[in-house]
Amino acid sequence: MKYVYVLTSTPKDLYYEQCLMSVWSLRQHMRAAEIIVLVDDKTKASFTPENKRVELYKYASRIVSIDFEDKVTNVERSRLIKTAIPDYVEGSFLYIDCDTIICDDLSEIENEPFATAGILDAHCLLDEHIHKNYFLKRDKKLGFKGTKEAGLNINGGIILAKEGEESRSLFKTWNEVWKYSAYKKHDLHDQSALNEANFRTGLKMGHLDGKWNCQVSHGGLQFLKEAKIIHYYSSEFSGKNYVPYYKLADKTLQNRIKKAGSIPEDIQNMILDPKFQFNYVHLINDRRIVDIMQSPLTFTIADIKAKLPFLFKIMEGQAAFLRSIGKKLKR
Repeated sequence: MKYVYVLTSTPKDLYYEQCLMSVWSLRQHMRAAEIIVLVDDKTKASFTPENKRVELYKYASRIVSIDFEDKVTNVERSRLIKTAIPDYVEGSFLYIDCDTIICDDLSEIENEPFATAGILDAHCLLDEHIHKNYFLKRDKKLGFKGTKEAGLNINGGIILAKEGEESRSLFKTWNEVWKYSAYKKHDLHDQSALNEANFRTGLKMGHLDGKWNCQVSHGGLQFLKEAKIIHYYSSEFSGKNYVPYYKLADKTLQNRIKKAGSIPEDIQNMILDPKFQFNYVHLINDRRIVDIMQSPLTFTIADIKAKLPFLFKIMEGQAAFLRSIGKKLKR
């Protein structure tokens, strides 16, 4: 079994540093593992001592470069490589997103009975998913049926693909569907295309236990104790108002790795103890609030509080007054 990463990055972002952390963590648990990092030609050219981007060579078994025309963007390069991994890697493999930390030996993945498999997004079926309407709306725009027909959404962060026709067919279809999505519908997401490809190839993808892709911010706490891979979703913390719940997702920490060109010892120690690296967070368990957390109304109110605090205080006072009346009427 090979372990495969896809990296497209420039010295201005932090994707290289995230990949380095994940590959380093995998190597600590599996000294003899075959770890392959697929990169595009521009990313490969940035791997120089001057850019402090050579440490990855110490832990990856192979770094494979794929050429593209200059006009192809980094996002496109990433998706085009990811959806065509069997073109560059022979045999069975486990694809792993860069924004992950490996917590244990992964070799038992070979015992899974599936030819292709993934993990449920947010560890739940579609009807329970906070983004259900978003998934269905996007699929409708793209002319896809996969998510609705399957009643679930498979997360693209971890994909098991054993050598054989089923794996080749899934990736070939995924590549074709993504190209249609990107170049005809101008939607660059790869997960919607993956789920559509799974549908078009007969819904053959198996469902792995959540420990293989523990999405700690998306229902994954129940799998944390046995977690093999922690997926911390680096893209969640791109906005200035987002505080990372997971310490290893902190951009300040990742920038320290960038500056050093390697992983400092204190960060190595954190990676070696990955299930206890959490910042102070507020857990919301009121279903009414959870259901509207991604509502445009919620973000609008948050913007009003940040930019027009006086208006927020007025609205808050009015809401408190109405709630007090409601409570009196209820009594």
